[in-house]
Amino acid sequence: MFRRSLITVFFLISMFSSSVFALIGFGIHWGNDFTLRMDNVTGEQISMEALKIDAESIGSVPVEELTVITADLLPLYINRKSWDRTPFNFGVKFYLDIIPFIDAVELSTNFAWWEYDGSILFPSDIRYKDDVSEINGPQDLFEAQYDTLRVTLDRFGMDFWGFHKTPYMKLQFDLTVRKYIYQFPPALKTVKFYGGGGLSLIFSTPVLSNKLIEDALKPYLETVNTIDELRGEIFDNYDISKKIIKEITSNLMIPHWGCHIDLGAMVKFPVIPVGIYFDGKILIPFQKPDNSVDLGGAGFLFNTGINLHF
Repeated sequence: MFRRSLITVFFLISMFSSSVFALIGFGIHWGNDFTLRMDNVTGEQISMEALKIDAESIGSVPVEELTVITADLLPLYINRKSWDRTPFNFGVKFYLDIIPFIDAVELSTNFAWWEYDGSILFPSDIRYKDDVSEINGPQDLFEAQYDTLRVTLDRFGMDFWGFHKTPYMKLQFDLTVRKYIYQFPPALKTVKFYGGGGLSLIFSTPVLSNKLIEDALKPYLETVNTIDELRGEIFDNYDISKKIIKEITSNLMIPHWGCHIDLGAMVKFPVIPVGIYFDGKILIPFQKPDNSVDLGGAGFLFNTGINLHF
């Protein structure tokens, strides 16, 4: 999927630029991405289909037909709080300038990082209630005490670049067709204002969710039959529980498409082929960044960079 999507991007840019003589530019930039947001979530129940607990392992079963405690009754929860946009957002751009009719075509990238506090609440001690008349959920069946597993970089000794919490990363490719709106002075064209638009291809890491936890732990959950095993062999097991955070950091491969509108300016210094540029983009996603969590995805991206122009 990743390779096929990149081939599509490079095919599109080659289609625009083939057989056309153009000046070449290269730039590096720092970005501010305001497209993502996530509300605090506390106590989102996890329903992991791979997990089934022997009902008798908890104590005297209050309902005769209850033999196995399945995912809809097992009370585990997720917290996701304190979503934060970090200053880490860098990228590059390549462009072909002075193309007939459309003036310029460019391919730019941004790699950005967000953080939040992700955790899992799991039962450390659980027992049946004394009086169970009907079962509509765990609140009717159990009394429980909980422990918390922080799913963060520092919890598992993986903090780097000054980041410590639960990471979210995004790698964005923008293919843009640009038209110069105004250039002055007319002879030197030192300052150029431009507008345009194009396609966006975005790869991102997953958010801590029911699906992510089950993907990371499914082989181990299938061997668990008691609450003690769930706690001791999975959530209190450093090597096993670490697989949850690794499921996040190792999967920058979730692609989704969108489009963008671009408005910016470029300033070229006299004599030397060096300049600065300012790009403002409105990003419009065609797909959700993560199907498990509402992250938004539409909004503004501002890049400030320095470029070489030949």
